[in-house]
This record gives sequence, structure tokens and C-alpha cells, in this order.
Amino acid sequence: MPLIKKALFLALLGSQATCVCAVNYSMDVYFTGTYTDETCVVEINNGSNNEVVTLPKISVMSLRTNGSEAGSVPFNITLKECPASRTVTVFFSSSVSGADTVTGNLINDTGPDMSKNVQIRLRKEDSSQVIIDDATSGQDYLISATADPLSHRFLASYYAKGDSAPTAGKVQTVSGVELVYK
Repeated sequence: MPLIKKALFLALLGSQATCVCAVNYSMDVYFTGTYTDETCVVEINNGSNNEVVTLPKISVMSLRTNGSEAGSVPFNITLKECPASRTVTVFFSSSVSGADTVTGNLINDTGPDMSKNVQIRLRKEDSSQVIIDDATSGQDYLISATADPLSHRFLASYYAKGDSAPTAGKVQTVSGVELVYK
């Protein structure tokens, strides 16, 4: 047998022995998981799930004292393709920007051009406040048996926070939208 054929034969023989040993395991591996129908498609202002809500320009005179609120702008959150005959609660989280645990508002970003002592307050369509990171203050969506798309209106507004008057500047904060399926 030529040398190359012998080497090939020995290589194949060795690989067969390796394969036989490789499948001779005496253990089991179990894989588990959950496949769920508890998902909804979320749209903000009939767009995507990542939208910008632009508040109006207002004068510093509009927010002169701690606790004053001005410049409200509405926005809609629509749930589509949800599991039928369920209640889904929508609330907002501070997963990106911070939240003030006293006021329940989103905190403005910091920086040289940013307004100080201004927060963003969110309200449901009944004017009650949505407290950031609090699912119990969220908006319930009662999904019908036919699971038709359902929208609710929210309001975002500027909110003065602090003993000092708010300063002029940019206001920017980011909130996550969380869904709780009941």
C-alpha cells in the first residue's frame, strides 16, 4: 500500500474511533422554555415604538414656583395584536433617564445648555398623574375578545421642581414604556 494510502487509511480509522467515543455519553440534557402569547405591538402617535414627543416653547414666567405645571402636549399610545380578552397596563419607567421619587416625574438631563429645576410630568387621559416606575398608576387597556387596536391619550408637561426658579434652557429626558399583562 503506498504511503499516502496508508496515512489516509490510518487517519480514517482514527476518526472512526473518535466518533464512536464521542457518542458514548451517559447523560441527558433537558431544554425547557415558555412560549407565550402575551405580547402587544406598541405605537406612539401612530408611528413606531420609538418616537419623540415635542413640548412647546414656553416662557420662564410660566414656571415661576415650585409645583407649577405648563406646556402640556398630548400623545397617544396604541396597542395592537394583543392577546384577546386581557387587561394590559401601560406605565413609564426611568430605565434611561432618572426619575424623581418625590414628584414621580422624569428628571431633565444635565449639562451646560440644559434647564435646571424643570422636570417632565406625565398624565393619563383622566388627568391623573402617571408616576414613573409605578405600574399601579399606569393606564389600563381593556383588550376586547377580538383584540382590536386600542389607544389612550397621555399628556406630557413641564413641571417646576425646587426652591429656586427654573432656568431657561433645553429640556430632554427619556422614558421606557412598560407593559404589564394581567
